[in-house]
Amino acid sequence: MQEALCGSGRESLWTSALAAREREIQLLRERNRLLQSQIDLLELRQEKQQRQIRSYEAEIEQLYQEKQVLEQMLQELPELYRRKLQARLQPIRERIAAMQAENRRLKRELYQLSYRLQHVDQLDAPGWKVQLPQIPPLRRRDPKALPAQGATSPPRPSIALEGQREKPE
Repeated sequence: MQEALCGSGRESLWTSALAAREREIQLLRERNRLLQSQIDLLELRQEKQQRQIRSYEAEIEQLYQEKQVLEQMLQELPELYRRKLQARLQPIRERIAAMQAENRRLKRELYQLSYRLQHVDQLDAPGWKVQLPQIPPLRRRDPKALPAQGATSPPRPSIALEGQREKPE
């Protein structure tokens, strides 16, 4: 009987060991599920972070390209300013050139007129003057006095230039 007790004792020991193992396996499975859910959560976080990193990298690339464009524009800005300034100054320069040309033309005319006046003054010098006869001053007539009938007008004086003689009548 002792053997029967030993056999049933072994069996109960075996069942209790088996039950303990099953509880242990159950706990390990539960722990495995918890760890697996934590792994899934960490993988989701990692994917989200990877997407965010890619988004940041794309934004960095875009900002870098914008920076390149702005630097290029900044380098071209002085030349662009010069061209626009030249375009604005061109009509002003043309007007200045036209005014200077007009000024030169007017100066030439002034010098020519000055030269002519200088020579006219020389013509007016006593050696060049032509002596004109003196005309007696006109007498004013009384407007109320009418000329008498049959009266003739006074004879006109003849004007002769120097060097010319009057013709005999």
